[in-house]
Amino acid sequence: MTDAGLSRAARRPEFQMSARDLINIGIFGALYIVTVFTMNLFAFVNPLIMLAALSASIIAGGVPFMLFLTRVDHAGMVLVFAVITGGLLTMTGHPPICFVVTLACAGFAEAILWLGSYRSPSLAVVAYAVYAMWYVGPLLPIFYARESYFASQSMSRVGPDYLVQMDRLLSPAVLIGFDLSTVLFGLLGGLLGLRLLRKHFERAGLA
Repeated sequence: MTDAGLSRAARRPEFQMSARDLINIGIFGALYIVTVFTMNLFAFVNPLIMLAALSASIIAGGVPFMLFLTRVDHAGMVLVFAVITGGLLTMTGHPPICFVVTLACAGFAEAILWLGSYRSPSLAVVAYAVYAMWYVGPLLPIFYARESYFASQSMSRVGPDYLVQMDRLLSPAVLIGFDLSTVLFGLLGGLLGLRLLRKHFERAGLA
């Protein structure tokens, strides 16, 4: 988080959603969604590349999210961000549980940012890592409704061969390993975003 972002946070720590806040949420929410969707286009190659693409998108998503956090100076903004982005993900075929998980992750991220009074770069990185755990949501139904998940309309678009490979690859152990790795990739994404903010975005006057 940049000095400019920190100074804004210091001036307005209380909750008060303004038109500027909503505009920032919309802009950076769109940037985040485009970044995530672009990286995940490679997921259609095969299930193994799907996991690699998901991991890469967590890291790449740290850049627009950390830039968004330079505009966050009070409670509620990350939660509204999650409502918009999580809603769009659900509308594009992700299971409803993904929306619930996204809101829960946003709530914990809000709490972490609040602990740092919206002024701590290190806690901003941790907040992104926590928020990025929403990636657990899309694959979560495989644990408790595996057959119906693979028989769903959204999964029918990828073809039978892809589904067979996916069913073989995504064992409970692999799923748990991926779920745990979202924290690591989230930290990497947050650190990447923080580094780019300091070295490039400030120089360009974007943060």
